[in-house]
Amino acid sequence: MIKKDKNLVFHYNILGHGESNPLLLRISLLPELTKIDFGYITTEKYDNGGWIKISPDTFIEDVVTKERYILTNAVGIAIAPAKRNFESKKDWQYFSLVFPPIKQKDTVINIIEKVNGNKNDFNYYNIELKMADGIEMR
Repeated sequence: MIKKDKNLVFHYNILGHGESNPLLLRISLLPELTKIDFGYITTEKYDNGGWIKISPDTFIEDVVTKERYILTNAVGIAIAPAKRNFESKKDWQYFSLVFPPIKQKDTVINIIEKVNGNKNDFNYYNIELKMADGIEMR
């Protein structure tokens, strides 16, 4: 019997390793892709709210196997060197990063924009994916 992957969504509320990083909201595991959803609120640092962009080299890494899945698309955020400029300190943006499908098994992943990045890079470490916690989408 061939096992088919499901459409699973995992809900989170996790900041990255910098306090101004976007909030990790959801990870969707689908047979054809992995989608990670974020929410970003501008900071007080810039008069106009600043800007956001994502590196084209961003990847998901399976902490155990070290297998990497490279970014294939981004929705709602510019891919560097382009950037999305905000208009005020009260702006916000939801965005999604799309990757190849990762294996649907219990694992721990890192989401890495820049290896050994600074607090401004969108890096998220040790995100647990427990298949029993996934909500099946139809």
